[in-house]
Amino acid sequence: MKAYEQLGAYIIEKRNELALELDGGSPDLMLSKNDEKKLTDLQSDLIYYIGTAIKENNPLIVEEQVIEWAHKTGESAVQRGIELDDGLSLLSQLRMMIWNLILVKQEELNFTAQEVTEINFNIEPIINKAGRKFTMTYVEDYRRYLKKAQSSVMEYSVPVVGLNDDVAILPLIGELDDDRAKILKEVALHKCIELRNSTLILDLSGVPTVDTMVANELSQVIDSLKLIGVKTILTGLRPEIAQAVVEIGIKFEGMTIRKNLKTAIEGLSI
Repeated sequence: MKAYEQLGAYIIEKRNELALELDGGSPDLMLSKNDEKKLTDLQSDLIYYIGTAIKENNPLIVEEQVIEWAHKTGESAVQRGIELDDGLSLLSQLRMMIWNLILVKQEELNFTAQEVTEINFNIEPIINKAGRKFTMTYVEDYRRYLKKAQSSVMEYSVPVVGLNDDVAILPLIGELDDDRAKILKEVALHKCIELRNSTLILDLSGVPTVDTMVANELSQVIDSLKLIGVKTILTGLRPEIAQAVVEIGIKFEGMTIRKNLKTAIEGLSI
């Protein structure tokens, strides 16, 4: 058996022990025993692929497994709160571990310069490919995570509260941008269907400005509510906002406008 074949076989045999020597996460990261076991298993799997590539002197035979490993590991890192740098440092550690192992085994296996070069040609493609795929998956998954978290926060920022069986109120506070306006439409519709109210008081007294796009979204919210039989009462419309709405030609037809929330509630005799 050639020296590189013996090295590959040794790495495959000792993969679990070698995986335990790697530090796959930040020292500040608190992982459960189950998560630690899964992380160690993932590390062991990659070591197995490297050992196989070295033994067979061909990194292509494990290429698909390495890509799948990197994809799965990238998703797992995001789910467990592992930083991107910590995940990539695992690959650097693994590269150094293999080279230290070569140095340790040099006297026993007596590698030639050609064999060391061939081993390197097997290690580097795997680590580089794993690094690229891991990074791509991590970034894509993290963006999805942030978008989902942002949507959840926005949903809480448009609270529809039932005042009685017929009337609900939606007080809006802060900037009303395009993204939040779209969430507003979705939440208002779903919540009104859930509450079965016939009237929704939409209070804008806490909204400093409304641009053209947001005004259009508000108009669509009102039209959508009308389709499900919900009447909209608009309150707290600041003079500057009212002027902007008129200037851009948006007409809130079929909707009652009241000066403030108190007036709207009194008019409904709640």
